[in-house]
Amino acid sequence: MKKSLFIIILCGFMWMIGCSTNSIPTEPLEFSYIDEKALQNPEQELTYSEIDGEYVHDFIDRNKDKTVRWTATVIRVDDERTFELQEPLLPTILVTVSDAPSQPIKVGDLVTFTGVLTGYGETYGKDPLWVVRPARLEKTTEEERSAVEAYRLAVENAKKETDSE
Repeated sequence: MKKSLFIIILCGFMWMIGCSTNSIPTEPLEFSYIDEKALQNPEQELTYSEIDGEYVHDFIDRNKDKTVRWTATVIRVDDERTFELQEPLLPTILVTVSDAPSQPIKVGDLVTFTGVLTGYGETYGKDPLWVVRPARLEKTTEEERSAVEAYRLAVENAKKETDSE
């Protein structure tokens, strides 16, 4: 009796651990956050109704077993695990990390993460917004930092060209 009770408790404990792991897939989704299409109309933020001819929500549903790796600047911190990121002319990203970072995330930090793209739409009154959860913070590479800086410069130039017309 004691042995079977122990096995039942052990199985229940293992089930609880398994359900709370928030695993992140290893297969990458080749979908970049930095999208040059945003430069085509620098007067407004880029929105997605489709990706490669597929309705955006169908694209997300079809790729929930893959992970994105994106880099962007923190614009709002909700708590130690949830924050928003954004680059000019691009949709905001709402990220929830599985584990709180050892160093607090602050507004203005450039952050790289991997995570599961789970949604796109309106949250906190903002539209559009990518939702990524669960996620894990990663070390930003020099290549990622350079890509964000080059994109920001391209946005500034596109806006200047629009203003001068």
